[in-house]
Amino acid sequence: MSEENKNCTVVITTFFSGEKLETCIKNIPETFKILIIDNGGEKDKKKYFEKKFDNLSYYVSNENLGVPKSYSLANKLVKTKYMFNTQPDVIIKKNCIENLLKKTKLYPNFAIMSPTIFHNKSYLVEGDYKVLKIQNKKYKETKKQECHRAYKKPPEGDISVDGVTGTAMLIDREKLKLIDDWDKNIFNYFEDMDLCLRFRLKGFEIIKICDAEVDHDAFASHDGIHLKEMDFSRNWHYSWSRIYFLKKHTSQSQALLYGFSLMISSSLKFLFYFAFKRSKSITHFAKAYGAFFSILNLKPNYRPKIKL
Repeated sequence: MSEENKNCTVVITTFFSGEKLETCIKNIPETFKILIIDNGGEKDKKKYFEKKFDNLSYYVSNENLGVPKSYSLANKLVKTKYMFNTQPDVIIKKNCIENLLKKTKLYPNFAIMSPTIFHNKSYLVEGDYKVLKIQNKKYKETKKQECHRAYKKPPEGDISVDGVTGTAMLIDREKLKLIDDWDKNIFNYFEDMDLCLRFRLKGFEIIKICDAEVDHDAFASHDGIHLKEMDFSRNWHYSWSRIYFLKKHTSQSQALLYGFSLMISSSLKFLFYFAFKRSKSITHFAKAYGAFFSILNLKPNYRPKIKL
C-alpha cells in the first residue's frame, strides 16, 4: 500500500441499497480502507461484507441517521487524514482516488476535491459543479471562479468552483474541524452546499480534478422496491433543506418568501394532478409538506417507512 493510499478512507452511506453497494465496493482498490455506514439496520450485511472484503469495516446504525450525521459519525471513526465520501450508486473509475490524492500536494489550500462526474457514462453539467447563488455579504465569488461559472463539456484542466455535490468528495479532515463538521440539523439535501459554502467562507478552495472520474446512476442508491417511498422522502427533505439553507445563509425574509411560494405552488399542483396523475400529485404533496415543516422551524423528522 502506498503512503498516499494509507492516508485515505473511503466512506459509503447506505440505506437498503441492494446489489448497488457491492458493485460500488468492487470498483474501489483494495489498498484503501473502506467504512460503510448502514442506516437500514441490515445486520446480516455486516458479516457478509466484512468477511468478503478484508479492507472493510461495516457499522450498522440503530436509526436512520441521514447523510450529515452519517458522515459526522464516520469522521469520528476513521483515523486517516482524508475521507473520500461517496454513495452506492457511484462507480469509481480507475485511478480516481489515487489521482485526487496526488493533487493534494499541488493544492494545499483545498478543503474538498471532487472528481469529474458522469451520469450513466454521459457528461452533464448539472450535478458536476454548483454556483452558490446567495446574498451573503461575507461570500464573494473570486475572479477565478467567475471564469468557470459554467462549462458544457468535461473540464480540460483542474478548476476552482463554488461548490460540488456530495456524490463524491475527497475531504481534508483537519480543515473539517475548523468549520465544526457537517451540519447535523439537516437529514438530507443541501448538506453538501452548506459544507462547501462554510469552507469557502473560511478561505479554502473547492477543486474539480479533471483526471479523476466517477460514473453516477442518479437516484438509484436504493433498492427498486422502495422507489415510491424514497421519492416521497427525497422531495420532502429537498424542500425542508432548501428553506433551512436559505435561513442559515441569507435572511429570514428571503427564506420565508421562497418557502411560502414553494408551499403554495406545490399545494396547487397537488390538487391539480390529484384526479388524473396520482404519482405526480404525491410528489407535490411531499414538497408542500416538507416546506410547511421548514417554515415553522420544525425538525426534519420525516423518515422513509421501510422495514426489514
